[in-house]
Amino acid sequence: MTGFRPPTGLSWRRRYSLVGGLVAAALVSWSYLDGRSAMSLTAVFFAGLVVGAVAKRRHGTATGVGVQTGLVGGLPILWVLFDVLAFASGLSGPTWFVVAGWLMVLGGVAAVGLLGFGLSALLGGAGAKVGAALTASDPPSPTATSE
Repeated sequence: MTGFRPPTGLSWRRRYSLVGGLVAAALVSWSYLDGRSAMSLTAVFFAGLVVGAVAKRRHGTATGVGVQTGLVGGLPILWVLFDVLAFASGLSGPTWFVVAGWLMVLGGVAAVGLLGFGLSALLGGAGAKVGAALTASDPPSPTATSE
C-alpha cells in the first residue's frame, strides 16, 4: 500500500496553502454552524501561522503561502453570502420595491464578500509572517541533541 501523494502539478506553495486553507475552512464552517450567527476567522490566522512555519522550515521562505491559505480558508464566507441571497428571495411587494431590494442586496453581498475575503487573506498573510518569524530556516543537524 502506498502513502498519500499530493498532486504533482502543484507547487509546494500551493500544496501547503491548499492543505492549510482546507483545514481552516473546515474549522471556520464549524464555527459558523456552532453559533449560526457569527463566523470566526481565527482558524485562518492559525492555519497561516502553521503553514508559514512549515514553509520557512522546509524551504527557507514563507512568501506567498499566507494569502493563499487565507483565501482558501475564507471559502465558507460564500455560505453566508448564499444565505443572504436565499433570504432576499422572499422579497415581495411592488415591482420597484423588489428591484430596489435586490439591487441593495447584491451590492451588500459584493461588499461583504470583498471585505470578508480581504480580511481572510490579511489574516492568513499575517499568520504566515508570524509563523515564519518564529521559525529557523535551517533544518536541525543530525548530530544535534534535544535537551
